[in-house]
Order: sequence, then structure tokens, then C-alpha cells
Amino acid sequence: MNKKTQLGMSALMLLVVLVIASFLLTCFFKLGPVYLDNWSISGALKSMGEQHSSDLHQLSKTSIRSELSKFYTINNIRGEAAKSLEVVRQKDYTLVIVAYEVRVPMFANIDVMLSFNNVLDSRKPEECCSASDKK
Repeated sequence: MNKKTQLGMSALMLLVVLVIASFLLTCFFKLGPVYLDNWSISGALKSMGEQHSSDLHQLSKTSIRSELSKFYTINNIRGEAAKSLEVVRQKDYTLVIVAYEVRVPMFANIDVMLSFNNVLDSRKPEECCSASDKK
């Protein structure tokens, strides 16, 4: 075998691999908690939809806010996600909307903006947390 073909990774290639790995780890550690919070919020809405599938429309806005507020406190969800709860009540249905945006600083003056739109519809509680055009 030729000795040149068995040299392995060059220093430049190792540097490229390290830069890519560090970028991916930075994205994971900065964006991961925001996605986990949204996953928890959609889980709370799904749970509320399952528990109150037949009487969600009869719940008052205060009781809906109170139930979700307790969940936020237990799961340590703070910031824009906790403040953006909106309850829209119509004649025959109720929408519980948690729509918010989070700006995460990545590097120097580069920010990443993540937007989430979780909707619980009292008419279809089993289809919770899919984005809806109703507002």
C-alpha cells in the first residue's frame, strides 16, 4: 500500500469537522430549551383537551387561565410563552391560543427568531396544537 493514502485526516479537515460540530452543539443547546418549552405547552393543551373534551366550551376564561398557569408554574415555563395565552369564545366553540415568538441570540449580532402557534379548539380537542388560521 502507498503510504500517502493511509495518512488519515489532515489538520484542515479536522478543523472543519470541529467547527461544524461546535456549530451544531451551539444550536442544540440554545434552541433546544425553547422547543422543549413549546413541547410542554402543547402537552398541556392536549391534556386539557382530553380532560375537558366534553365541557371545554363551558369552562370560564379564568378557569382555563388558572389551569394553564398551574401547569406553567409546575413545569417552570416563563417568559413570552407564559404571557401569550388568549382565549377566544364564540357562540358554539372556544379557542385556546398560545401563539408567541422567541428571539434567541446565537453569535455576536445574529439572532434566531422562533415562532409557535398552538391552538386548542373545543369542537375538535383531539386535533389539539395544530396551527389554525382562526383568531
